[in-house]
Amino acid sequence: MRGLVMGRFQPFHLGHLALARQVLSECDGLIVAVTSAQFNYMEKDPFTAGERIEMIHDSLVESDADMSKCFVTAIENQFNIATWGGYLRAALPEFGRAYSGNPYVAMLLSDLGIDVAAPGFVDRPRYNATAIRRLIRSGGRWEDLVPDAVRRRLADMDAGRRLAAICDSDTRPTEH
Repeated sequence: MRGLVMGRFQPFHLGHLALARQVLSECDGLIVAVTSAQFNYMEKDPFTAGERIEMIHDSLVESDADMSKCFVTAIENQFNIATWGGYLRAALPEFGRAYSGNPYVAMLLSDLGIDVAAPGFVDRPRYNATAIRRLIRSGGRWEDLVPDAVRRRLADMDAGRRLAAICDSDTRPTEH
């Protein structure tokens, strides 16, 4: 049975990596679905789906995850909740369990007959993507909150400059 983890991963951090390890210890495989794939270069979603997929993939490789058991893919948000479950089943590899700490998402998945497990959050206040984005933008210390692969990718793309430009622009797109 594969375990499914869904999230925006803006950016992928050590809490996310701990969850991936949890799923791999409890299931035969891992699917990481990068959600909100259609959104990028926005304050809440500054990184593209492709950038996030690479961050996650490279982090799993560096953590010595068995990549033959891992899928990293992107899915767009669905606004028709009544058809969301069918979309997940059609868009993702087969999975037997989903991991979610969001009570609403857990309810929706459970109502679809999907087994839902609670993630074992690791220091959730510290490993928080919103706070990490703020630190990146302000030049604070964020490097020890993300896997090395993510740190390198964010440095290479000059994520601080991107976040500052997005957040300081009066022409930025409205949030979704």
